[in-house]
Amino acid sequence: MAPVQLGSDGQLVHLGGPVVSGPQPPPPGAPATQGVRLSLLIDFLLQRTYHEITMLAELLPRKTDMERKIEIVQFASRTRQLFVRLLALVKWASNAGKVEKCAMISSFLDQQTILFVDTADRLASLARDALVHARLPSFAIPFAIDVLTTGSYPRLPTCIRDKIIPPDPITKAEKQTTLSQLNQILRHRLVTTDLPPQLANLTVANGRVKFRVEGEFEATLTVMGDDPDIPWRLLKLEILVEDKETGDGRALVHSLQVNFIHELVQARLCADEKPLQDMYNCLHSFCLSLQLEVLHSQTLMLIRERWGDLVQEERYVPAKYLTLTVWNQQVLGRKTGTASVHKVTIKIDESDGSKPLQISHEPPLPACDSKLMERAMRIDHLSVEKLLIDSMHARSHQKLQELKAILKTSNPSDNSFIETALPTLVIPILEPCGRSECLHIFVDLHSGMFQPMLYGLDQTILDDIEKTINDDMKRIVSWLQQLKFWLGEQRCRQSVKHLPTVCTDILHLSNSASHPVGSLSKHKLFIKLTRLPQYYIVVEMLEVPSSPTALQYKYSFLSVSQLEGEDGPLCVQLLQHFKPNLEHLVQDTTTGRGIQPGNKRKMAGDPGEIEPKKPKRSGEMCAFNKELAHLVAMCDTNMPFIGLRTELSNMEIPNQGVQVEGDCSSHAIRLLKIPPCKGVGEETRRALERSLLDCTFRLQGRNNRTWVAELVLANCPLNSTHSKEQASTRHVYLTYENPLSEPVGGRKVVEMFLNDWNAISQLYQCVLNFSRALPEMPSYLSLFSEVRLYNYRKLVLCYGTTKGSSVTIQWNSNSQRFHLALGTVGPNSGCSNCHNIILHQLQEMFNKSPNVMQLLQVLSDTQAPLNAINKLPTVPMLGLTQRTNTAYQCFSILPQSPTHIRLAFRNMYCIDIYCRSRGVVAIRDGAYSLFDNTKIVEGFHPAPGLKTFLNMFVDSNQDARRRSVNEDDNPPSPVGVDMDSLINPLQPQQQAMRGGPGGVYPLTSPPPNYYPNVTPSPSMMPTPSPGALDPSSPYAMVSPRGQWPSSPQVSGPSPGARNYGMSPGNPSLNSPIPDPNSPRAGPSSQVMPTSMPPPRKLPQRPWAASIPTILTHNALHVLLLPSPTPCHIPGLAGSYLCSPLERFLGSVIMRRHLQRIIQQEPNLTIVNSNEPGVIMFKTEVLKCRVALNPKNYQTLQLKVTPENAGPWLQDELQVLERFFETRVAGPPFKYNTLNAFTKLLGAPTNILRDCVRIMKLELFPDQAGQLKWNVQFCLTIPPSAPPIAPPGTIAVVLKAKMLFFLQLTQRIPVPQEPVSIIVPIVYDMATGLTQQADIPRQHSSSGAAALMVSNILKRFNEVHPARQGECTIFASVHELMASLTLPTGTRQ
Repeated sequence: MAPVQLGSDGQLVHLGGPVVSGPQPPPPGAPATQGVRLSLLIDFLLQRTYHEITMLAELLPRKTDMERKIEIVQFASRTRQLFVRLLALVKWASNAGKVEKCAMISSFLDQQTILFVDTADRLASLARDALVHARLPSFAIPFAIDVLTTGSYPRLPTCIRDKIIPPDPITKAEKQTTLSQLNQILRHRLVTTDLPPQLANLTVANGRVKFRVEGEFEATLTVMGDDPDIPWRLLKLEILVEDKETGDGRALVHSLQVNFIHELVQARLCADEKPLQDMYNCLHSFCLSLQLEVLHSQTLMLIRERWGDLVQEERYVPAKYLTLTVWNQQVLGRKTGTASVHKVTIKIDESDGSKPLQISHEPPLPACDSKLMERAMRIDHLSVEKLLIDSMHARSHQKLQELKAILKTSNPSDNSFIETALPTLVIPILEPCGRSECLHIFVDLHSGMFQPMLYGLDQTILDDIEKTINDDMKRIVSWLQQLKFWLGEQRCRQSVKHLPTVCTDILHLSNSASHPVGSLSKHKLFIKLTRLPQYYIVVEMLEVPSSPTALQYKYSFLSVSQLEGEDGPLCVQLLQHFKPNLEHLVQDTTTGRGIQPGNKRKMAGDPGEIEPKKPKRSGEMCAFNKELAHLVAMCDTNMPFIGLRTELSNMEIPNQGVQVEGDCSSHAIRLLKIPPCKGVGEETRRALERSLLDCTFRLQGRNNRTWVAELVLANCPLNSTHSKEQASTRHVYLTYENPLSEPVGGRKVVEMFLNDWNAISQLYQCVLNFSRALPEMPSYLSLFSEVRLYNYRKLVLCYGTTKGSSVTIQWNSNSQRFHLALGTVGPNSGCSNCHNIILHQLQEMFNKSPNVMQLLQVLSDTQAPLNAINKLPTVPMLGLTQRTNTAYQCFSILPQSPTHIRLAFRNMYCIDIYCRSRGVVAIRDGAYSLFDNTKIVEGFHPAPGLKTFLNMFVDSNQDARRRSVNEDDNPPSPVGVDMDSLINPLQPQQQAMRGGPGGVYPLTSPPPNYYPNVTPSPSMMPTPSPGALDPSSPYAMVSPRGQWPSSPQVSGPSPGARNYGMSPGNPSLNSPIPDPNSPRAGPSSQVMPTSMPPPRKLPQRPWAASIPTILTHNALHVLLLPSPTPCHIPGLAGSYLCSPLERFLGSVIMRRHLQRIIQQEPNLTIVNSNEPGVIMFKTEVLKCRVALNPKNYQTLQLKVTPENAGPWLQDELQVLERFFETRVAGPPFKYNTLNAFTKLLGAPTNILRDCVRIMKLELFPDQAGQLKWNVQFCLTIPPSAPPIAPPGTIAVVLKAKMLFFLQLTQRIPVPQEPVSIIVPIVYDMATGLTQQADIPRQHSSSGAAALMVSNILKRFNEVHPARQGECTIFASVHELMASLTLPTGTRQ
């Protein structure tokens, strides 16, 4: 069918081509026809229909009802017919591809046929018509012979050579000969011609003579023969006049003007008797006029752009002269007494036209510097601005000479001088004077006014000086006297600028009228010492009558006090004048030491040194007041020591006063005795005083605010391994930064020193006790630890097998406590210290009993257990409970004391670990109260089976007793025996345990005799409590009083439990009634009177887990170290590694969750069981039993038994049990995983069996070798699943339909990242159809995979329809795993 278009009547018109979805090229040979896109055609139809509806809506309201109906029917019929045709066209277009191909083939063959026929017709016509009379010409035999024999074609017409080929040029030698002869002719003509002297600059070369007049023109001439009458020929003329300032690089003379001048000069050369003289006069006159015009244009631009009224054009006559006016004071508005007008005239000399432009000045320039005069009288540079500046330079030099003469009159020894580069008069104010300290008086070249400049002087003063000296130059002398005192003050300020001072001109004193301070000179400066705010140095400046450029300084020391608080006025206390010979003192103390014999360098005060006439350049120290700097530095250095000595005296600390040390350049204060410290024993105090050899205070640092106290001590009680601590004496340096708010050497420094001395004394007492206990230290502690550093301020101990851990002990003066800091050194540097979790408890223990030996014992006993505890996971995890978005911490480490660590597992179970000596720990269930094992700690639950689980890790050599599971983990029947009768046999044993080492039983050995008629229960076993430490341990367990640290949920012992209750976990209650003779018994521990009623009898319910289990450190390491899950088949173990303890507690939690889930599930029924720790339930066809694995207690095992002889195979039941053990009840022990599995157990038998088959494919993927994918049954929704519910939610739904999720992972033989997809599957129990759940997807790649999965399941359902009572889940999944093939690059 050909393409169609919409006709004017709304009908579809064929165009002769097929309708396709896009433009197609026409077939070869056929005329190109333009088709119409089907989408465009539909768009046109819709627009046309919309347009007609719009027209009907506008026109129909004006017609009658019948006409409206007719129009509507016609519109509907016409539109319906049109869209019916369009529908037919669309249906036909879906199969138009084959017709189109056939049409193209047929058209191509027709085209080829037409081409063949046309070619035959043309060849026949050519043979019959055009070639009938065709003949060849005669052969060109002569030309062929020439070409073949000679290789050339000589018979071309000669006119071609004559008209086209040019004649041969002359040779180079002929050219050189001709030009040489022409040069001789030109030299002869120049010699015989009258040549003006201005044209002496000529060059003859290449047959030409070139005349060049600099700044005017350049002409090139020649002659056309050797006849003397032949006139000169002007070849080239170039005007050299340039305007480099305003010309912008362009030529000043137009090319037409140059041609005109060229013709004019050539005419003069031909007609005049003196052609060269006439040529020069003509060109010279033109160039002078041009130069004058250039200067005039420069003047106008200068006035317009830069100078303005500073220069005026008085008169300009073209080609004659230009007169300019400068320094016109009337125009500038500055009327002075000597106001005059200075003129500069540039003119052409009319008397002698050969001269250049002439310069004249009015009034005439003075006879000053010859170079300045020469520059002001020449204009060869053709710059009017430079001419004016040269003229102003000369006049400025004259004005400065007049000012210098006035200074010479007032001071015959004046050393001022004039600089000519920039007209400046440099006047030294105060001798010796640096260049930056001189008064510079400039002359403004534009206005001719004086302008003074002095670095650092206020601008208003400079303006006053400028006005004064411009009105009357003689008044500069008075200004120099004022500037002399100002400069002297500035020198004093700069000399003490680097010192801690504040300078001021005025100091308001309340008693200045009555005190001699009021009679000081009016030129004075007060210098305040900032570190000593009550002291000032006063500098008076006095004139020297014999020298106008010299000052005399007088120095005084001023002491003030504050009245009425900090904001009150100042009052003078003391005014003391310094000696007048300070200069000699400074030279003796500074430069005198450095002079060596034969040194040729002269000192600054050498009288033989010649004083320079000119001021020194910048950088020289002529402005530095050495005397003042020395005074300030001396006061600033000595006064802090005086203040410190005063404070020491006020605090009654004996000292030797301020002493000079070394080369008389430093000071120090040496203490004779340091006050004793409180809280330190007398013996320690005496030992420390004997070892202290010296204590000295010094100042250091650039700001002189840092005190250093040097302590020299001998007889150090400890020998450390540090290389700097091997000498017989030790130097301890204590540094104190004096606060800015306090004067240097105040009470604060002494207080800080006494605090540091107290810290040294407190630590020295501990070290002294430790050194005395070192000979009796056990050998294992000697190998375990070493003293790495002891510098009297801190003690650093390194411990461990590799000495990689460290503990630093030092006294904190602020908190008055010992502070411990833990770290790592050596190869372990950068790692965390395992004792950081009990740092607070260690610090509390050490402050209560500062015993270094006990601290090392605790560190030794706890290092291995804490290393194992630190490996437990403490990161919060999501999805552990029903609340998938709530994170729960796996293990919480709660230290209770240095040797008691509490582990909380998921805020439900609690484990108490007690570290003991000799490499063992005691572990108990922390859910039981420490004071009464019949009570449960609020917030925790007992862990059933914990005792049996822990006994699996007990070393046989450490504990040979293994209790039975029924006896230890479950309460025995109450025994009708009086508690007092049970207590009495135990008291002697416990007293023996509290005795010396010789009467101690082994930790796990039974007592020698039990009560004769009672089987010993766990409550009667004499196992020591967690707090009862080994008698050989050097530290004592702190008994819990009130509340345990960091454990607010554990309350203190009740009054009943304190006196009568059995408490195997209480460290201070080993017997029901404390022994009155025991050292632990307080004032209330007395024998009860006989009249007191007997204690209340409590029912016997001792649980085994409340009694500690003794484990070695190696066993604890195995218990807490992550390891693979023990199972029969290692390949079934999950990838989540956890410790055996976590697996046990997780299994107990899962068993607890299972009991709750069974009660909530309607398809499951609980079955009562007499076995402890066993959960039994049943479904419609299965009977299930869940219990801990009796071999390791680390996994939950499911035992499934069919109710009757049904379709279940033993292999399927084993798969279900194995799946439960490895995938459901294993790590990470999630509630929703277990809940989803129980829902599967309640499913119908046929569904459950298919699910079990899928589980088998997951557990044993190697048994299905033909499949392309591995399968994983998702019991919870994975994160990459379609967004149907939050991740971690139960992924199994059983209602009328069953929804579950599978994760398929592609089997890839080569090592690369496998492809995984999540497939949500819905099984309809009514119809038996298995299909993919229709869930919207977000990613395009996952959408493509989901479409392929859906197609495979649909095709499977079509090929294998479901039969009544048959489940198609496994068959559909198997087909999916065998047939699914994803394109490359697809990812979930």
